[in-house]
Amino acid sequence: MEKKEISSRTTIKAIITGFVSYGVITIFICLLLLAIANHFLENIVTSNISGLYITLPLMASLLIYLFTQLICKISTYDVFKKCKTNPENYKRIFKYLTIFFVICIILSIVIFLTLLYLNLEFQAKTIDYTILKYKEIFSAEHTQMLQDEMTNLYNSTKINLVRSTIILEIGFTVSFLALIPYQMKMIKRYNKF
Repeated sequence: MEKKEISSRTTIKAIITGFVSYGVITIFICLLLLAIANHFLENIVTSNISGLYITLPLMASLLIYLFTQLICKISTYDVFKKCKTNPENYKRIFKYLTIFFVICIILSIVIFLTLLYLNLEFQAKTIDYTILKYKEIFSAEHTQMLQDEMTNLYNSTKINLVRSTIILEIGFTVSFLALIPYQMKMIKRYNKF
């Protein structure tokens, strides 16, 4: 079967569309699994809990790397199984795909930092609200003791969440930077001109 020749612009759009489509499906599944893991993580009371805040993001970073490579490969294969593009278009295609991956990194930084901020802000407001309610029920000394406990827990959680976010963001950034040469390799492999 003769493959249809497509322009560099169409190639870029098709690869990005496939990458985003497969990425959205993968992100949805991963977020669902992350929510389940987070639920069980919150219910674990152990002295090594801070270790999980390092180990799990490292494992997630490895999975992000593997999934981005797989999504890149599948989206590129989908484009070139029925189409082809002139190798003269490679320079333009690589340029725009590199820009796309850099934009993904910037968006991830904004999203990760926003989610971290909102999470920590929510926890702080919850403590404030809880202390107001405790003041209506308990004595000042007991309320102060409970506030100190909640503040200590919040501070340790804050440190763990910041560490996890940094690890995940580094993993995400490395994964997308690794996609730049990998994408070139996949286009050269699957484009049978």
